[in-house]
Amino acid sequence: MSVLVRTEARDTADAGPPPAGMSTASGVAAVTVLTSLPVFLPGAANGLICAELGWSPVRMGAVLAVYWLASLSGAFVSRRAALPPVVERTLSIALFATALGLLTAATAPAAGLWISSAAGGYAYGYTQPHTNALLMRRCAPRLRAFAFGLKQAAVPTATLLASVAMPLLAGPVGWRLVFAGTAVVCGAGGAFLVRQGHPGARHPAPVRDRGAPLRMEPFLLALTSAGFFGAMVGNGLGGFLVLALTTRGVSLSTAGAVATAGAALNIAVRLAMGWLAGRAPGVAWTALTVLFLTGAAGTALLTRPGLGALTVGALLAYGGGWGWAGLLHYAIGLPYPGQEQRATAYSQMGVSLGAATGPLVCGLLFQVDPDAAWWALTAAGLAAAASVLIARRRPNADVSPARNRQRDSPRPA
Repeated sequence: MSVLVRTEARDTADAGPPPAGMSTASGVAAVTVLTSLPVFLPGAANGLICAELGWSPVRMGAVLAVYWLASLSGAFVSRRAALPPVVERTLSIALFATALGLLTAATAPAAGLWISSAAGGYAYGYTQPHTNALLMRRCAPRLRAFAFGLKQAAVPTATLLASVAMPLLAGPVGWRLVFAGTAVVCGAGGAFLVRQGHPGARHPAPVRDRGAPLRMEPFLLALTSAGFFGAMVGNGLGGFLVLALTTRGVSLSTAGAVATAGAALNIAVRLAMGWLAGRAPGVAWTALTVLFLTGAAGTALLTRPGLGALTVGALLAYGGGWGWAGLLHYAIGLPYPGQEQRATAYSQMGVSLGAATGPLVCGLLFQVDPDAAWWALTAAGLAAAASVLIARRRPNADVSPARNRQRDSPRPA
């Protein structure tokens, strides 16, 4: 894990070109992977957990939903919090909470899985706006969009790691030891960040940082809605794709391979979109709309018979329907220099609520008709695209280089 940069506001008297910030982006991505695992490990071990504990898919969907509802509450609290002088301390506490939850899930799963989802989700939701602000302030303008893509690529990376770890390790050692081993890794990461963080000289925060939380204006509402509908698609897909493929007669190994390929494509899309938006900022809005529409086409294809259609649908749904996250947080934070944390707290709340709703909707509809679940996610993808089009018409929707230069101008202390 890379060392994170301290988060004091820049001294405007001798402000120079911002550092590239690649080490900061890498460290943030590593933390995001670890704090995402309390939701993706249970998803990957869904069948094993249900078989051992006698749980239904609806109960497992509820466990996943608890993570995202806790994330929603963490983001809600974060929208009023000031960015700390040293963000490593906040991230280390998040990792320790994640480790404790995973260890509880391993030792007493009947209650521990709920505790792990609640603790891990809150830690994830609370820290996401902090790390968004960190990337905006510590990464060079041309790197910011890519840094957001890298950070958000950490989420499907966590899915990929969980999907690979369970088949490889759960058989020989059991899913509980996989959870316990992950807890040790999270604890080690938290200890590392404790050693790296040091307060140093504390500069006053920018004036706008000390103001009241941002109000839910139309621009924020539209992009928060896009995050809500888009997260319904991504997390419903991540929780139920393998189960849906196997009920269609696809072997478990083939279904796992399709899900793994989708997660890998999703990582590539998030990185590519960040790289593209960093070099041509004006394409961000078009890219967001196209990604949501592509994801809707993919979930619609998942209702068709045949392995070929299912595979193409899964790849389109993963690549488009879940490839938008970095761009969304970047677009919502950019127009609010000095208040990036509070702006992205709203988008994170939308994402968290959608991530909780998606698995619940899929779990309920899947028992009635699997196709109904995919049609519901298709409608959600279309609603996300419409929300982006609404946001694009608002005055705040400026991601031009001129806006980048304006946000990097010295701000009053």
